[in-house]
Formats: sequence, C-alpha cells, structure tokens
Amino acid sequence: MKPTGKPKPGKGPERTAYRILLEYDGSRYQGWQKQGEKQSAQGVRTVAGTLERVLHQGGLRVLNLTGSGRTDGGVHAAGQVAHLHLAAPAPRPAELRRIFDEGLPADIAIREIVPCPASFHARHDATFRTYVYQIALRRSAFAKPYVWWVKAPLSLDKLQQAWSSFEGVHDFSAYADLEPGESPKGHVRSCQCAREGDLILLRITAGHFLRRQVRRMVGAAVQCALGREKLEQLRQDLEQPGPEATLYWSEKAAPSSGLFLERVGYAGDEMEPEARSVVAVR
Repeated sequence: MKPTGKPKPGKGPERTAYRILLEYDGSRYQGWQKQGEKQSAQGVRTVAGTLERVLHQGGLRVLNLTGSGRTDGGVHAAGQVAHLHLAAPAPRPAELRRIFDEGLPADIAIREIVPCPASFHARHDATFRTYVYQIALRRSAFAKPYVWWVKAPLSLDKLQQAWSSFEGVHDFSAYADLEPGESPKGHVRSCQCAREGDLILLRITAGHFLRRQVRRMVGAAVQCALGREKLEQLRQDLEQPGPEATLYWSEKAAPSSGLFLERVGYAGDEMEPEARSVVAVR
C-alpha cells in the first residue's frame, strides 16, 4: 500500500515548548484571549493575538499559545503566565526574547522565557491566581489608567468587612457571568485589604475565578464602604443568590482600570504574604 503522506493520528509536527512570564497594560486590549478570524479582521486587539503576530513576523510557526487565564478587556497583568509551542526548528530563549523585545508594542513586556516540558499547561497546572485591585483616594496625574478613583469618602472599616466576606467557599452566581454548564461554586483562599500611600489595595487569591467576578466583588465592597448598600445584603447574595442580584451587582462592577493579575502559582509556589501596589500613588 502506498503511503498517503498524511501524519499518523495524534502525531503532529515536532515542537519546542517554553514557559513565558509577561506583563501588560491592558488599556488598549480586549483582554488576553485571541479572538476569531472575523473579530481579528475587524481590528479587535488582544494580548495573545499581538504576541502571535510578532512571532509570525519573526518567521516562527506557532502551534499553541495559551495563558493561565483570560483577563477581560482593559484589565492589566503584572505576572501572566503562558505556555508557547513553536514548530521546530525553534530559537533559543535569548533569541526568542530578542524577537519579542524588537516586535512588541511598549505596553507588553516579556519578563522571562524558559524551556519547559511540552506537557506543561499554563492554565490547567496553575494551583492559584492572585489579583490586586487599586482604589485611589485622590486624583492622580500619572496613575489614572491603573486605579479607580472613588471620589466620595470611604469607610475603610466597612470596606475591610465587606471584602473579607468573600473569603471561603461560596456560590458566586450573583458576582459573575457564568458560561453554560459552569459551576458557580468557588473557594476564595485569601482576601486582603491594605493601605499604601493614597491607595487602598484589595487583594484576592483563589484556585480559579469566574468571568468578571473580581470586579463585581470590588464594586460590591465599595458600595458597602460608601454606605449605599448593607453588608447583610452582600452576604445574603453569597448564600442565596437570585437572578435580580446578578443584574444588580453587574451594574455596580468596578472599572477594569484598577485590576491587575498579580501572580499565578504552580506546584511548590507559596502565596506572597503582603499586598503591594503595581503602580503607586504616594
């Protein structure tokens, strides 16, 4: 029998795998996730799509580029992790970094590139993710794209109480957009509220997050701190959420400008003990 020339089932081209740590200002991007061809043709800019474009321009064939999780439009990252598979022959990490440094726009920066097993999966292998939200207590000439300036007086005590209410295992239906068949249950491992200069930092760590979950929780906590909503209502919507609660808190979501994916942890990694700003306001 003559060979067909087709690859055997399950056998693809030889590949080289890398683990990439990167940061980006999400202001100009519609999130991390690469969009479909139709949206790409319409000029929808994403972080993953920009990375792939630079690699193609460098003469490389991308077989797989997957981040630890999607970030919504306008959300930033100080420590996004991705795995990248390139068809062989592939460059060494130093050469790959040069291609990125020369081709990427100023609002995306590669922090580290290391070879990794092809089996490493940036999303599935992650054991925790940490986000930090920056609330400014004053107007800033420099940090506007990276904070939410809440102009009315905040009760820091109520903010702390509201934010700590999200810690533990809850039904987050009222605070997220669920995909079909997606479970609303989640375990928030840590909630921290800290003051740094003229910033309030709301930091949260969990194994995974639902779509828009962090921004809605921040918005809910701020509503309590402003005296516009009661702590009891926030907590009740964690225990017995209804469809009207989902609509209500979606309208109170914090803007994307203040949210950063701070860190993604893997087996053996420990959570950082203290919340720190990404862009300071002194």
